[in-house]
Amino acid sequence: MNLVKSNIFLLVVVVVLAVPTGMQLVSDSESFVDYARIPLMFDGFSPENVAKVQIAVPKAEQPAPDPRRPNQKPGIAYDQLVLQRAERGWSVAQVPGAPNPLAGAPASKQRVEVDIFEHLLKIRSDKETLIQANATEEQLAEYGLDDATATVIQAYAKETNQLVVSLCVGTDASDQLAGTAGVKGVFVRKKDSTDVVLYEFEKGWRRDIATDQWVDRVLLKVTPESVTRFALSNGATKGELVVFERSQNEAAWTCKNPPAGRGAVRQAEVEAALGRLRWISVNEFRRPLQQAGNLAVLGLLPGDIRFEITYRDGQEERTARFTVGKKVDDEQNVHYFQSSEVPFLMTWPAALATALELDIAQAWFDPDAPPAKAGDPKTGDPNAGNSKAGNSKAGGAPDGGNGK
Repeated sequence: MNLVKSNIFLLVVVVVLAVPTGMQLVSDSESFVDYARIPLMFDGFSPENVAKVQIAVPKAEQPAPDPRRPNQKPGIAYDQLVLQRAERGWSVAQVPGAPNPLAGAPASKQRVEVDIFEHLLKIRSDKETLIQANATEEQLAEYGLDDATATVIQAYAKETNQLVVSLCVGTDASDQLAGTAGVKGVFVRKKDSTDVVLYEFEKGWRRDIATDQWVDRVLLKVTPESVTRFALSNGATKGELVVFERSQNEAAWTCKNPPAGRGAVRQAEVEAALGRLRWISVNEFRRPLQQAGNLAVLGLLPGDIRFEITYRDGQEERTARFTVGKKVDDEQNVHYFQSSEVPFLMTWPAALATALELDIAQAWFDPDAPPAKAGDPKTGDPNAGNSKAGNSKAGGAPDGGNGK
């Protein structure tokens, strides 16, 4: 009987707890957005198939109408940023008719993914986000989506260079919709559509076209354990690279060409130097290397300081080479800098350059042990080890003896 009562009691508890749990699950399901089940504006869009992206902002001053064609509207003039896929990420591309001095510089892969692709993949196109269907020119202008105002974001396919995405981005939604001060979003439309859609996002959406805000200043990121070779030359080595190596499964460094008169490699010093160089970031991309002028004048040919880092990248080994030149005139905190990673004249922090202006032989190697003399390889004393008490006295018997 007690067992029956216990089972009934447990059943009542389960039923009571199931009600709020079920209500919570229903509430969560209503607030959860499953992007796989809702209509998307660019359904089927795949960032992996994109070769080029472009952000275009209408210029402040537009071309005047041609008086000879009063009924023809002049085309919209844009300031543009074009990024193209490169061998290892993205790079800044040249814009026809508007030469970009940073064309060829690496672009931030993370920014391309976060500020372009993630948004293009999430823009909904359903009745809940539709603000105005078949908007007129005047209505488009109210939402900042007319041709003269809207920012245009486009993506082109790899193989065919075909336009696969063309999006117009208008004004901030919180400025337009009554009672929506907390809304984070903008009005958008397809370039070939006049349907105005509200696109909401949780975080910000940077859509600027300032090239220096898109370049990736990090030339190299390696883990210390992936490095198998490190070479450095400076004034103390008279331009000769001092090469340190280690096999894949070894932790200790050996020197391929150690300086004369020095001993073992100081492992901690080499590791400390690599620790400072595992993340190589430049201050500025100045200009393409072919436009840099006389590299010898800048201290880059052959180079005041040169260093090389060989590291494992998956199943391959790569070697990155860097050259540090003279200090930049009127900018005492940076040096001229070039690298095999990108064909640009760059600048690099003076503090990092100073750390490499050391006497490698004195700083990274122990003193050489003095040569051993005949008799004892450690002390050079022929009598060492022959007496526990000490050395023999001159002309007499050993200590402890009386000569008798």
